[in-house]
Amino acid sequence: MRRKYTEKIHAGRSLGMLKKKNPCVCCPASKRYNATVYPYWSWDSEVCKICMKFVNVPNYNDYANSKCPCRNFGEHEAIKRTWLALEEKGYI
Repeated sequence: MRRKYTEKIHAGRSLGMLKKKNPCVCCPASKRYNATVYPYWSWDSEVCKICMKFVNVPNYNDYANSKCPCRNFGEHEAIKRTWLALEEKGYI
C-alpha cells in the first residue's frame, strides 16, 4: 500500500530538495528527488496538486494543464516561492 502524500511530507521533502545543487531539476515527491521518476508509484494521492498548491501555481486543480513550479515561474521565482511558503506555513 502506498503512503499518502501530504503538505507536511511535501514541506520536508522540499527542504531536502532545496539542498540539492540544482533543485529545479528535482521533484520533491520522487525517489531521490529524481524528476524523471514517476512520483505516483510511491504515493497514493495527487502529489502534483499538493506541490502546485503549496507555491500557488495558477489552476493547480487542473494539474494536467499546469506546469511544475520551476517551469511555471522560472527557477529563481519557484525557489523563492517555495522558501516563502515554507516560512509562512511554519516549516522553517
